[in-house]
Amino acid sequence: MDVSANKGLELNGRDAEVLISSSTRRIHAKPMEVATDEGLELNGGIRNSSIIKRMVVTGYDTSPPRVDVEDALRNHFASHGIKLIHVSVPRDFKFCKYFNRRRALIYVNGDCEAEALKLNRSDMGGRILKITAYPFDDNSFEHDLAPTEVMDKYRPHKLCVAGFGTSLSRDDIKKMLCRVFPRSSCVVFRNGGALLQLRGPYVLDEALKLSGGSVEGFKFAITEVLPEIVTPVGLCCEDWAPKTNQKIKTTY
Repeated sequence: MDVSANKGLELNGRDAEVLISSSTRRIHAKPMEVATDEGLELNGGIRNSSIIKRMVVTGYDTSPPRVDVEDALRNHFASHGIKLIHVSVPRDFKFCKYFNRRRALIYVNGDCEAEALKLNRSDMGGRILKITAYPFDDNSFEHDLAPTEVMDKYRPHKLCVAGFGTSLSRDDIKKMLCRVFPRSSCVVFRNGGALLQLRGPYVLDEALKLSGGSVEGFKFAITEVLPEIVTPVGLCCEDWAPKTNQKIKTTY
């Protein structure tokens, strides 16, 4: 659902608009019903105390495919009881081939930050990881982490959002989320949770900064960024068929 469909809506009598600036890569907001919980500033401010914490990881094997490296990091932290909300291994394209960069970004809930940092110098597949905090307002590694692929502009990011409960209608939740996250599409479930889809090379970090904010008294949180689904290409239909001699009947 594009935010343009909601331009005429109001929240408690206030118009709202959130703009993502490509030059500053910050979320700027005009007065709206997003509460100033825990450091969320309006009128051009940037959230400086998100409930999500960002870190940089180095030391992993960069040779496997990106999705395998990201899965390995998820599993490594999960084996120590830490759920990663998101993990991102940037890539470079050189000499007609993709190469994983040596620095990855991971995101955890704030209450898991200390435990995650304890895994510094831990062993993952024979490699020693180095894990350091990398707050959202720190851009010292931006030259090494900035997206370089053309497709980053169009790649969709799917985020799980919770916190609204069942007292609101699905339409109300959708309107609130689309006002906070412009140019997004949204599917709301019966339990008040939602699946949000965003596009853009920098929009994901900007969205994660807002986790822990509130709209009309409902505090929302981004609980997970779904892993990217890589679809195999160049395969025949037979490659997807069950390995049996039984014929498959298809009805239309």
